[in-house]
Amino acid sequence: MREEKFYEIRTADGSVTLYSELYNEAMHTRDGAYTEAIIKHVLPSKVLERNDRILRVLDVGFGIGYNVIALLSNFLMNHNGRFLEVISIEKNPEALRMVDCPFDDEKKYLYGLIKHLLQTPNIIEENFSVTLFVGDARAIVQTLPDFHFHAIFHDPYSPAKNPELWTVDFFRQLHRTLSDDGILTTYSSAPQVRMALLEANFLLGKAPGMGKKREGTLAAKKEIIQPLPDEALSNLRAHKRAVPYRDETLSASREEILHRFSLERTKRFE
Repeated sequence: MREEKFYEIRTADGSVTLYSELYNEAMHTRDGAYTEAIIKHVLPSKVLERNDRILRVLDVGFGIGYNVIALLSNFLMNHNGRFLEVISIEKNPEALRMVDCPFDDEKKYLYGLIKHLLQTPNIIEENFSVTLFVGDARAIVQTLPDFHFHAIFHDPYSPAKNPELWTVDFFRQLHRTLSDDGILTTYSSAPQVRMALLEANFLLGKAPGMGKKREGTLAAKKEIIQPLPDEALSNLRAHKRAVPYRDETLSASREEILHRFSLERTKRFE
């Protein structure tokens, strides 16, 4: 795999994002990178509304840390004596090194803490901890405990560019680690993604859109989210792109996954 190079883009809310030349896309929407973390993940996950003494969140695709910063910032406004445990996964943490602190309020302190993850795998404060696992999320997630997380923020690069993290098999691992009353959030509503979540035994719901991006997807084990209507599910199953990515060994290359996807889709609609 060639070296990943980035360049910086300022977004509509004043925060910056990075454009990856390797994946040929930006990490966030240009309509507001930091705002996206709140609208697409923190709020729809409802994790901060829970009364549990310890809240546990898995963040797949740490990037430059906005999901974690948004979660921590909102949590600390009203933690009520609870403790927040965040586990994040990132293949290339060097992106974080490239971004100077984009905040000039209380989040500046939090971003400074997050930067320490470049030197140490975890930070522990009075009311929260953050652990960063570096490597292939497919391997790392297999080491995580069952029924552990109250929320999963699924935020890799797009399905077409990073199909390794959008397969039925990877979603089955996320399903295993999610608590029975937990919620998975993701910005994607692509037919192949929603079908993969269905095959992984998730119930599906609609998540908010933002700017030019259409709705995202919520997923849960039980009907604790507003489920997609039957008509929407019927339309999904009939959609020509509703063939999920597959990676039974959780180790296939991007090219292998996309090739199998193309073959399965051709066979289904030939």
